[in-house]
Amino acid sequence: MKRSLLLLGITLLALFLLTPCGAYAAKKPTIVSHDETYVSRTVRFRVAWQAENPVVMVKIFTGREQKEIKVDEYDNRRTRDGYSGEVNAVVELDPAFAEEALAFVIQLEDDARLKSDLVTGKVQIVKAKKDDDQWGQGALTSPSAPTTTQPSTGTTTASTGVEILDRVIGVMDRYDMPPVLGNIKITRVGTDGVTIGTRASDDKALNGVTFKIVDTAGNLVQQDSITASGKSWEGTSKTFNLINGNYKAVVQATDGAGNSSREKSEFFAITGSTLTVQPTDAYPTTTTVPVAPQTTTTDPYATQPPVAPQPTVSDPSTTQTPPVQIPPLQPTQ
Repeated sequence: MKRSLLLLGITLLALFLLTPCGAYAAKKPTIVSHDETYVSRTVRFRVAWQAENPVVMVKIFTGREQKEIKVDEYDNRRTRDGYSGEVNAVVELDPAFAEEALAFVIQLEDDARLKSDLVTGKVQIVKAKKDDDQWGQGALTSPSAPTTTQPSTGTTTASTGVEILDRVIGVMDRYDMPPVLGNIKITRVGTDGVTIGTRASDDKALNGVTFKIVDTAGNLVQQDSITASGKSWEGTSKTFNLINGNYKAVVQATDGAGNSSREKSEFFAITGSTLTVQPTDAYPTTTTVPVAPQTTTTDPYATQPPVAPQPTVSDPSTTQTPPVQIPPLQPTQ
């Protein structure tokens, strides 16, 4: 019994003596300070550390994003207690992020694969709507508020210009404009074939272009869809083999966000080996001109145009000649 107690005491003493050495050898790196700043849809981090071994990696977790910054050996400065250093990192926010605060986690890793304790925190973020859509509203003066005129210095700080530019770009990135089509060109191929050519462009990225052939009754005769990528595309459809008749070619483009361009169309006719193209507007505008009602001659109440007065001609048969006055005769001497 005494022998067993002696062995247990020796074991506990050995563990007590060896534990500090093992703990000292496996000391993890420590984050001594960190700063976070929000600027124009980005968060800028500064992380400083103290470690027994050189730090080789700084990991930053923000929402669904994970950023790993590899640390160069020259960024670790040799000190009396080991190594120290700091790094700066910029994390871009997701355009859909609209929270008032961004949670983050920071962790270090040294060349012995030892990891520091996790450091967590939050960064205050301006709401997305105010940040992207209503920037500059605070500069508007309320009608009831007194107006204070500041002297103009004639200069603009670089930080203000960059921030405004970043916000304008952020607003543009949130809106996806529909594609735009160029003119349509119909080309005869062989004895009964035609191809349709055009150009398409989009502010983000195109998805495809659709070509349709429609008859005079509005029925779809043939159709072709082509995959288009990038911001601009130019090409032709497949060859449509058609019989003699009148047709309309309709073209429309779509982008990656599902936006569709305005349709463009042209009428054309095939007569034997002759191709006749008559361009038309895809969105014609009809102007109705009111017509004044016409007065018929059979209407008894119709207004007759005024008749110019005619000069009166006297009838010589009815004209009375005034009587001639004859003076009395005088007696002769």
